[in-house]
Parts: sequence; structure tokens; C-alpha cells
Amino acid sequence: MLLFSEYDQSLKNISISQPIVDVDIEDTNSVIIRYPKFKRVTHFILSFDAQNLFLKEKSYCGYFMDLENILQEQEDKTNNGYFVLGVTSNSSRKMQYNPYPRVKGTNYAVKHIDNIMNDFLPQIIGDYDIDYNYVNKIVLGSSMGGLMSFKTSILYPQFDNVISFSPAFWYGFPGIEEDLQYLSQNTLCNLSVGTDEGEIFGDEARNIFPNEWELDFSNNDNFYISGVNRILEILKQRNIKTNFVFQDSGKHNEETWSFIFKEFLKSL
Repeated sequence: MLLFSEYDQSLKNISISQPIVDVDIEDTNSVIIRYPKFKRVTHFILSFDAQNLFLKEKSYCGYFMDLENILQEQEDKTNNGYFVLGVTSNSSRKMQYNPYPRVKGTNYAVKHIDNIMNDFLPQIIGDYDIDYNYVNKIVLGSSMGGLMSFKTSILYPQFDNVISFSPAFWYGFPGIEEDLQYLSQNTLCNLSVGTDEGEIFGDEARNIFPNEWELDFSNNDNFYISGVNRILEILKQRNIKTNFVFQDSGKHNEETWSFIFKEFLKSL
């Protein structure tokens, strides 16, 4: 059972659970809940990397989405009420956030998604009396979390609004490419990439990844962009409705993604 306490004194409508042990990877996650203060819940957002959503001092990388201010501003303008179920990541992120491992064995990412949906979600829906059948369901992630957002929608198509910032397509290749055939035709995909994201690699991409991938190895930025463009091409071929943002000078961080999220939110 999840037990919640105050997330921060400055954010009274946000709570955080006790650390929850993932026995498969011997690490922990916490659940962060945000509910609208004065609105009926109309939108339910499931988010990965939740420690980077609300406060800079609680993020692990110095960047954050500033999600509370963004959602509050949208609630002030509309009749929408946004409920967030966020799950923090941990030091085992490369296992827990990779739905397409190249080595056969336990798929820790799929088990993590299943745990969220089957263990965390039912309690939270009940505790907060959410009319789950009638809310817009959104799954949000960035980088490896972007892969997780696609995989979540494939496994649980009720999450038919996908927001995937700079998905780490290169980390999930070729599995993600093949898996997209199972994405529901009813899904709306909100996808983005920036021009300056190649700095996340510790080496030249051509020294790390095999050339048979047929991505653009001319430089690290182009490698990242070409991977996201491959996803975009497949979505178009399948006639999946897609909002795509190519962000000039866009970096691989929440500062860029926060700006793009404001645009995506208008279509949801």
C-alpha cells in the first residue's frame, strides 16, 4: 500500500510516497501525486522521471519541467483539471527504462510499467475518487522515459495520448522500430527533438553504435535527430496522428522540454 506525505511546503497539492522497492533491480522508486486545486479531474497524466517535474532543487540534473506552474496556468484558462501520477527513476534507470534490451532475459522496463498500472494506479484512482473511464489519459516521458511512454501506450492503449520528448530511439533500436506496429491507430503522438542533443554521448556516435543501423553518423546531433526522424516516418506511414516539434537550439534537458510541453498541452 502506498503511503503519502507532503512533497514540499510550497506545493500543498503535491504528495510523495515512501520509497517502493523494486525487487528485480534492487532499487527504489517513489510515486508523486499532483491534483488540481479547484477543478474536476479531466486529464490524467502518467509521467516518468517524476523527480524532475516540479522543483529544481529536487531534480537530479539541475533542470526541471516547472510542471505545477504550467498546469495551473492552463487550469486558469480552461475548465480542465490535471491529475499527475509521476514515478521517480533511480540509479538503475538504464535497466528499468529500457523496454528493448539487446540481451535476452528479464525485461525490467515492462515489469516496471506493469507494476505502475496494476499496483499503483488502482489505489490512486480509488483514493482520489477519479472517474478514470472519462478522463483523457496521457503518458509523458523524455529520453529513455520517451521510450517508456511509447511502450506504455502500446501495452496499455487507454493511454492514447503520448508525449515523448527526445526519445532515446538509439538506445531502443531496433526493438522500438518493430514495436510501433502495435501502437493503436487511435493514438495521438506528441514528439519532439532539438538540434543540440548530441552532447549527451560521451564519445562520437560512430564509435559507439553499429553503422548497419543506417542512421546519420555525420555528427552526434544529426545521429540523435535521425533516430527521432525514423520514428516520425513510421508514425506517418501508419497514419498515426502526430504533433512534431523540431526545436532549433533545443537541448537535451527539461528547460527545452518544458517550453515544448506548453504547446503540446493545448492539443490534449
